[in-house]
Amino acid sequence: MAASVIVIGGGVAGLSAAHELIERGFTVDVYDTRATWGGKARSQPLAGTGTSGRRDLPGEHGFRFYPRFYQHVIDTMKRIPDGAGHVGDHLKPVTEAAIALVDRDTWVRFARERITKPYDLIETLQIFFQDLDFDDGDVALFSSKILQFATTCDDRRLAECELVSWFDFLDAKLCSTNFQKQLRGIPRMLVAMDSLRGSARTVGTITMQLLLDFATTGVNNDRTMGGPTTEMWIDPWIAYLTSRGVTLHGSTAISSIEVAGGKISGVKIGASTVTADYYVMAVPLDVAIGMITPEMGALDPVLDKLRAQNPDDLVSWMVGLQFYLYEDVPLVRGHTFYPDSPWALTSISQPQFWRDQGLFRRRYGDGEVGGLLSVDISEWTVPGTYVTKPANQCTPAEISQEVWGQLKAALNGTAAGEDVLTDDLLHSWHLDDDLDYSGGEPPRNSSRLLVHPPGSWALRPDAGSAIPNLVVASDYVRTNTNIASMEGANEAARRAVNAILDRAGSIAPRAQIWTLTEPSELDLAKKLDAWLFKHGHRHVFEILGLEDGAKAAVWLRRFDQAIGLTHLDDLFNEDFKLTAIMRAILEKLGIPVSSTDQ
Repeated sequence: MAASVIVIGGGVAGLSAAHELIERGFTVDVYDTRATWGGKARSQPLAGTGTSGRRDLPGEHGFRFYPRFYQHVIDTMKRIPDGAGHVGDHLKPVTEAAIALVDRDTWVRFARERITKPYDLIETLQIFFQDLDFDDGDVALFSSKILQFATTCDDRRLAECELVSWFDFLDAKLCSTNFQKQLRGIPRMLVAMDSLRGSARTVGTITMQLLLDFATTGVNNDRTMGGPTTEMWIDPWIAYLTSRGVTLHGSTAISSIEVAGGKISGVKIGASTVTADYYVMAVPLDVAIGMITPEMGALDPVLDKLRAQNPDDLVSWMVGLQFYLYEDVPLVRGHTFYPDSPWALTSISQPQFWRDQGLFRRRYGDGEVGGLLSVDISEWTVPGTYVTKPANQCTPAEISQEVWGQLKAALNGTAAGEDVLTDDLLHSWHLDDDLDYSGGEPPRNSSRLLVHPPGSWALRPDAGSAIPNLVVASDYVRTNTNIASMEGANEAARRAVNAILDRAGSIAPRAQIWTLTEPSELDLAKKLDAWLFKHGHRHVFEILGLEDGAKAAVWLRRFDQAIGLTHLDDLFNEDFKLTAIMRAILEKLGIPVSSTDQ
């Protein structure tokens, strides 16, 4: 008889776990408090806006962003049938991007360009800095710190970078006020990361991945969805899962998880208890902290430590707002970043990617809406320019007014030479349904995201808990992805399923897990750093005083040339002292080092 599994949570993590389990012969039931499926990834159609056979106008928690390094969730999409193909066929390439500055007359459009050598990472940074009139000293320091992180070994990243913020690792306080604003803004716009609050290990690793995305040509780097997420992905997914035998229980709240005999004995739904052989807790961090009971904590010290945390210390907001326009305003074929916007905005004009579904106005709404500008708001605690209150103290109408004003300030009257957003273009707007204003302002946000504060890795559980029949699947679980995202959720679900397979003694193939990759040309530099770290020494950039990005690039270029010597690996033998290693390498590089550092 097939083993049974109850999955608590119907977001990307829960559905991914159900997908992997049902394909391996388990009996699966999924429970979610919402009537709709997909969690934060679901679409939020505006009820009643579609007329004459058209669909309702589509809203979203935020626009869909699938960078090159996403592999787990893309693999799942390619295994969901949809007509003659699969859901992965709906992904559309994003071939360019733009930076628009609110406080300056600047709008820079840029395309991707290939970087082929490790020391050329510094050229990738120019994608962001060219034409933006930043101070050369700021750019040099930032470039040097990026190169330092790129050549830092994994052990040092975990032991040192995990314990400091990205802002502090970058020595951002030495930069100009304007540049500090950019350093905080760019990571927050791309994914749910905060330079001030996020650990250098997490933000640095994902920053490396995103920089490599921009430095790699091809159509499979950054992608977006070719239509509303539920229509393109979640609906076909639900159809596939149910066709395979997954039972879905929507609008069903789990009131508690019961413990008896050293394991989970069932979950309470109202006055009833449902049971299974295994349980998957696939709920957001906020919910999980409240769901972990003292009895569960007594069986698993990691869960007990997580239960004691204040979720406000670990999470942040990233919320979607859609502007429906009478006419389409494509802007660029990709995302536009507003790094100096008070509310850390990012936008994308979506209909240009949805044309396989026909003209937007013919498919959605009342026939008047021809454009859709989807915006993510990542800063909720800083006063706006026009409303002069933080977003979390504004009404929905005030949020719409402020964001519209910030967009116009950035896009109008720039080098583009025209006003691209005007008030007469605006038809209507939609703010994320996960903001609950039933208690007034500030609203309650049911879709907050982990921002990986320094030291938080130690607080987070692995997918396989110490409770023998409980696994955890959500984007706060320890994963290679290590970022609050649908990719992290999908990887966590795969790890949870593999834990169940191991505990069940199953011979079924394990769900595939990928690692993040960085240029192999950096491997020897990281190997040098691993030796230095093991023997208690600083990173070589700090030893050499390479505070200037250009100097750091030269060092990396010369190091790259030196590694052609096949015997250089022998320098990492335990019998060699730091003096011998440093002298041998520096002789090849022609860079002097002080006697105190030798």
